[in-house]
Amino acid sequence: MTNAHHSQKLLELVWTIPSIFRGLDQFDSEWSVYAPKCEPFWTAIAKKPELIKVYAACRGVTLASEGSKPAVVFVPNRQLYEAMEFARNITLHSPLVLVVEDHPSVAPQIFPREIAARAGLCVVEPCAASEVAYCAEATAKLSASTGRPSVLVTHHGLLGGCSTDNQSAIQETALPRHTAESVSPIRLGRKFELNRQRSLPSPGEKISVGFVTIGMSDTALKYLVSELQLLGRVPMLNLRFVHPIDKVPVERLLSRCRHVVVLEPRPGEVERAIISIAQTMRREGGEVAAIWGSELPPLDPEHDPVKVPTDSLHPSVVARLTHHLLHDTKPSAQVVDCLVPPLPELNILSTRRTSFGTNAALELLRERATSRLKDTCEGRPIVVDGKRITEAEGEEIYVETWGEHNFLTDGADVIRDSNNTEETRILLIWKGSGLENVLGAITGAVSSSNDGSKSNVDEVSLDNVEELDKAIESSGQRSGLSIILVQDGTEPQFAMEKMNEDAANVDRIGFRPQHAIVIPIEQMAAVRLEPLNPWDPRAGVLAMPLESTVSTRWLKPQYRRWRVSLRPILERVEVTRTKPPVRVIAESEERLTPPKPLHANASSWRVHIAGCRGNQPGVVGNVLMEAGRQMGYEICSQCNSAFVGAGRRAWSQILFTRKQTNRSYRPLVATIPWGEADLLLGWDREEVLRSLDPKGSLQVGSSERTHILVNTDPLERQSSLKTSAGDLAFFDIETIGKSCKTETAVLRSFASLARYRFHNERLGDLIQLGMAFQLGLIPVTVDAINIAVEKVEKAGYARSEEAFTFGRRAALDPSTTWGSVKEEFKVDLQRLIKRSVRDFSKLGKRGKQKAEAVKRFVRITNQSLPGLLESSDGRQVMIDVVNGIRRCMLWGGEETANKFVKALCKLYGADRAETGRALTRKAVLPLAEAILIRDPIYLANLARSPEILRRIRDRLNVRHSRGDELKRRFLSRLRLRLWSWSLQADMRTSDWSSFLVSWIGMLFPTRWRGHRRDRAIRELLLHTVIQATNEPDNYDIWVKRFASLNALALSGGIHTTQVNEVKKILRS
Repeated sequence: MTNAHHSQKLLELVWTIPSIFRGLDQFDSEWSVYAPKCEPFWTAIAKKPELIKVYAACRGVTLASEGSKPAVVFVPNRQLYEAMEFARNITLHSPLVLVVEDHPSVAPQIFPREIAARAGLCVVEPCAASEVAYCAEATAKLSASTGRPSVLVTHHGLLGGCSTDNQSAIQETALPRHTAESVSPIRLGRKFELNRQRSLPSPGEKISVGFVTIGMSDTALKYLVSELQLLGRVPMLNLRFVHPIDKVPVERLLSRCRHVVVLEPRPGEVERAIISIAQTMRREGGEVAAIWGSELPPLDPEHDPVKVPTDSLHPSVVARLTHHLLHDTKPSAQVVDCLVPPLPELNILSTRRTSFGTNAALELLRERATSRLKDTCEGRPIVVDGKRITEAEGEEIYVETWGEHNFLTDGADVIRDSNNTEETRILLIWKGSGLENVLGAITGAVSSSNDGSKSNVDEVSLDNVEELDKAIESSGQRSGLSIILVQDGTEPQFAMEKMNEDAANVDRIGFRPQHAIVIPIEQMAAVRLEPLNPWDPRAGVLAMPLESTVSTRWLKPQYRRWRVSLRPILERVEVTRTKPPVRVIAESEERLTPPKPLHANASSWRVHIAGCRGNQPGVVGNVLMEAGRQMGYEICSQCNSAFVGAGRRAWSQILFTRKQTNRSYRPLVATIPWGEADLLLGWDREEVLRSLDPKGSLQVGSSERTHILVNTDPLERQSSLKTSAGDLAFFDIETIGKSCKTETAVLRSFASLARYRFHNERLGDLIQLGMAFQLGLIPVTVDAINIAVEKVEKAGYARSEEAFTFGRRAALDPSTTWGSVKEEFKVDLQRLIKRSVRDFSKLGKRGKQKAEAVKRFVRITNQSLPGLLESSDGRQVMIDVVNGIRRCMLWGGEETANKFVKALCKLYGADRAETGRALTRKAVLPLAEAILIRDPIYLANLARSPEILRRIRDRLNVRHSRGDELKRRFLSRLRLRLWSWSLQADMRTSDWSSFLVSWIGMLFPTRWRGHRRDRAIRELLLHTVIQATNEPDNYDIWVKRFASLNALALSGGIHTTQVNEVKKILRS
C-alpha cells in the first residue's frame, strides 16, 4: 500500500447524512429541517442551525406542508406509519423529502417501501454512501415535479457507512438541469438514470440466473461477483427507483433469464411487485423466469426451498445463499471452495445488549413491584403487564409499566378507563425529558377521579429506592388508580442521552472532574483488605439516599426488646479535581523508532474495532480514517451505532485500499467478509465475543490472517462474563484461539492501565491503538497517524496524543508497563509495620503507648513465627498478622492484641514445618475476624483511622498539590427499640457521628460490646485454638477444619454464619 499525495485533494470522507444535505443543496440552498430527538438521525443533525425539533415525525410533516420553503423530515423506523398517514393527503407548496430509516432486524414487521408505495409516493433508495448525494437531489426533483412528498429510504447499515469520494467523478455524473416541467415519475427516473443494468444477455439468449438488487444488497452482490471472477456472466438490475417501478428493464431481465432472484433487505417486499409484472407478462403470452426472493431454490431439487433471513446483506451471507446458483453460471469457478469453513463455538456467551434504555428501566420497575407487592400484599393475586405472578383468592392488584413515548400516546385513555373502576391498578411510568409539561394534567386527571382532597400521583427517583418501595406498597393498599412517576438518578443508570453527555464531558477534558464512590463500612472492616477498585461497576452507583429517612414500625412478640444503636453503615467519598491526574510509570529506555508495517505489500487492509468511544466511527476509527486519508488511500467504513455503554457504541469496520481508477469495476465493501479482518482492536470484550461468534453475522476472525489486541477488563457498568453453563468465565487465549493468530495476540488489561496511568479508563482505546501501531499492524506512517491524533484531540478528545504515545512505548516493554499496575496492589511488610507504628504515635500520649505496644507485638510474632516468611503464602499471612494486631489495638487495646498474639504463638508451636505451617496459615484470618467483633464502636474507630483514609487517597490518586479535594460523607443508622415499638433513622452526616460513637466507646466496657452471637463465635474459636494445640495426632483434621474457616473468613461469612453452623465445621 503506497502513498498517493498527488490525488489527495480529490478525496473526501463522505458520510450518509451530510451527503443528503449536500445533494439537497444542489436543488435549493435553503431547506427547513424537521426531526424528532431520537436515534438514528439526531446525533448527526443536532448542530444544524436550521433544525426544528419536533416530538414526532408526523408533526414535522404537518409543519413542512404549512411552510413555503423546501423541507426535509427525518422519519425513524418506529414513527413510519403515522408519518405516512399524514403525508398521504397533504397539499404541498414546495418540495418535501421524507428521509426514512429502514431497520429490518429491529422492526421486521414494518415495510417502509410498501407503505410508501400504498401512499402513492415516489421512493428512491441509494446503495452506498457515495451515491446518497445524487439520490437525494433526484428525490427532491421528483417531489418538485410530482407535487407530492418523495421518500428517500436509508437502510440502517447505510446510515453507518462512509467512503472517500472523488469530486471529479461526481461532476461527471451530475443530474440534468432542473426545470419546472411536470413529467411522469417513470420518465424522470429514466432521465436521472436511477436504475442500472449490468451484463444483460443479448435478445434471445437465456442465462441460468439473474438478480434484481435493492439497496445495499447491490454492493454485496457486486463484490461477490468480482471476487469470484464472474464479471460479465451474471445479469444484474439495480433498482434505485423503487416506486413506481419501471417495468421495461424488469421485463427485459425476466425474459432473458431462467431464474431471477430479488435480493433486498426485507425479503418479499419488492418481490411482490416483480411477481405482479411477471404475471402481466404471462397473461400476454410471454415466457417468464421463475422468481425467487423470500425463498431460494435448494441445492437438492427434492428438498424444500430455503427461507431467506431478514436483512441478509452481508457479502458472506449472500455467498452462502446463492453459491449453487452462481456455480451454474461458471462451474469451473468452484464457488464452494472459496467459502470459509465454520468455526467452533465459543466457550463464553456473547451477551445481548439489554441493560440500558427504557426497556431495561421498565424491567427493573417490574422486578421491584413484584418483589414489594409479594411481601406486603400476601393473599392477593398480582398481575404485572398482563402476566399473573401469584395465585390467590383476594382482590387482584394490576400493575402496568409504561415508557414515556407510549404513555404520552395512550396514557390519557388508560387514565379515563381506569377512573371508572374500583380495582387496584398501579401505573409505573418511566419519566423522561418529555413528561414535565404533562405532569400537572396527569395529576389533575387522577385527583378528579377521587374525592379531590389528595392526589394518587407519586414522583420518585432511583437515587432513593426505599421511596419507590414505599410508593408501591402504599399504592397496593389503596383501591382505584395510582400513578408512580420514576426518573433516573443523579448518576444515570438507564438514561442513554444523559450517560452520553456525561461521557462526552469526560472526553472533552480528559478526566473526571468529580468522582464519587460509595463504600460499605463492613467492606473496610475486613482484615485482609481486598484491592479497592474505584471503577467497579457498582462503585459509581449512588447507594446512599439524598435525604435522611425515618421509619417506625411495631414489632412481633419474638423481637421485642430494649435497644439503642448508632453506627455508620456507608461512606461516600468524593474527589474534585481541577487538573488531569497522572501517575508516573516506569517506561522502557528503548528509542521510539518508526515501526515496520506488516501489511506494506498488501492490496487492501481491514480492521474491526470492537467497542467505539464516542459517535461513529469512534475515536480510534476517526484516527485511522484520517491517517488513511493522509496516506491517500481509498477508505470505506461501516459502523453499528448501537448503544453498549456510557459514551460507547458497538463496532466499526474500516477498509484501506489503493486509489481506484474511474474505470475500475471492483467495488469497495466496508463490511468485512467472514474471516478477512487483518486486525481486531477489541476495546470492549463483549463486542469482541460478538464479532467472533460463529453463530453471529460478523465472524471477522481467522487463525491465518487476523491479528488481535483485546482489553480483558470489564468497562464501566459491565458485568462478569459467563459460560454457557452459567459459571463465571475469564477472557483468555483459549477463548479466541481458533479465530486469530495466537502467536501475535495481545490480551492485556488496557482499561486498568489507563485507570492507573491517566485515572480515566476511556483513554485505554488509544493506548491500545498506539500499541498496535508500534507493533506494525497499521499500514500508515508516523507522520500520518500523528496528524490524525492531533486532529482528533482538537475535535474534543483531550489527552489523545499523550495516551497514543504512551501506548507506543508500552509496546516496547509491556511487562514493565503493566508491572506498575500489579505493584499497586502489593503490600510491603516492613513499610506496613512502620506505618502501623507511626499512625498510633500521632494520637498523643495514649497513641505513643499503643505504638510501643504494636512494636512489641510485631517483634514477638517475628521471633515466634519465623517459618511464615519462608513462602509467598506465609508472607501474605504475616501481612494479615500485622493488620490483625493493628486492628486489635484499635478494637480493644493491648488486652485484645495480646489475646490474638498468644493464640497464634500457641498454635505455631504445634504446627509442622513440612506442611509449610499450614495450620497457622489457615487459622490467622478466622481468629482475627472472630476477635474483631464489628460493633458500632469498632466501625466508627475504623472509619476515622489513618489507614482507611490513606487507602482511599491512594486508590483515588488524590494529590492536594494539584488542587484535588477529598470529601467524606457518612450514612449513619440510628436504631431505637422500646419493647414493641421500633424507630430507624438513616442520617447523612459528616464524621461527627463516628467521633461521637468513638468517644462513647472509651467509656463502654469491652466485655459488653457486640451481640451475644459474636461473643460466642469469638470464645468458640479461641477454645478451638487451644483444642487444636492439644491434639497433635489430629493435625490433618484440624488443618482441614481451619481451611474451611479460612474460606468462610475470606467471604465475610464469619460475622453472619450461625454458631451451630460453625460448630458443624469444627466437628467435620
